[in-house]
Amino acid sequence: MVYQLQQVSVRYQDHHALQDISCTIEAGQWISVIGQTGAGKSTLVQVLKGLIPLFQGEYLVDDQTVATDAKGKVKVRPEIGYVFQYPEHQLFETTVAKELAFAPKQQRWSASEIKQRITAILPQVGLSEDILELAPFQLSGGQKRRVALASVLMMNPQVLIVDEPTAGLDPVGRTDMLQWLQQWQQQENRTLILVSHHMDDVAQYSDEVLLLHQGRLIGQYDPVTLFIEQSHLLEQSGLVLPESIQLLKLIEQCSGQKIEIDSCREQDIFAKIIPVWHRKEQTFG
Repeated sequence: MVYQLQQVSVRYQDHHALQDISCTIEAGQWISVIGQTGAGKSTLVQVLKGLIPLFQGEYLVDDQTVATDAKGKVKVRPEIGYVFQYPEHQLFETTVAKELAFAPKQQRWSASEIKQRITAILPQVGLSEDILELAPFQLSGGQKRRVALASVLMMNPQVLIVDEPTAGLDPVGRTDMLQWLQQWQQQENRTLILVSHHMDDVAQYSDEVLLLHQGRLIGQYDPVTLFIEQSHLLEQSGLVLPESIQLLKLIEQCSGQKIEIDSCREQDIFAKIIPVWHRKEQTFG
């Protein structure tokens, strides 16, 4: 499915959370949404999910205006899964097992179907069945985040929105989480929308990036265009370049050589800059 917002604005009393936003979310891509706190990132993805039912502008799915109720309110999109920034906001059952079974039960899945799905999902998110009888409040922050993700994946969403999914995770846990999300997104050919303030992660995994500033969409870019060719837009929006891109620019400055980049993934950046640095070392002995 292709999702489009056309001139969408969201206003809270005297404050515009979003102003005149137009963007397209293509199927099968990893889309990252970035911006400072208060830029409108969470509001944008909540509009896509249907959690903000009233707004100005138009919302289309596959070129068709989304359905509304009698009051003109947009309905929640069931094919879009949403993992909140704070997992405790969506974990409310007394045990992990009940939490994972909640949505399937609403869809009248059988007990055997639910059990089979839980057995399949838990190892995918790095959890064991030992936690099923625990209460969510007994879990660590990382475990809560994984359970929240598992509960959304139970329904096999076509689009997955993850809002700051690595918050509270250590570096190893953060890498594991992002690599697993990438594996799921690519193997299932699904659309993943990441809300993040970690520019290194955005550069590493994204197909496209939406840059927001003060409720406005500055633009929708591929990573090379944003981080290399239009990097001044990040500074203007109060954001910093990924560390690998900062190092790239430093090497270019020291060597006096422009390094051509066709990927912002860290391993690809280092593959470009290491030979340049070695040549510089040999030149100056």
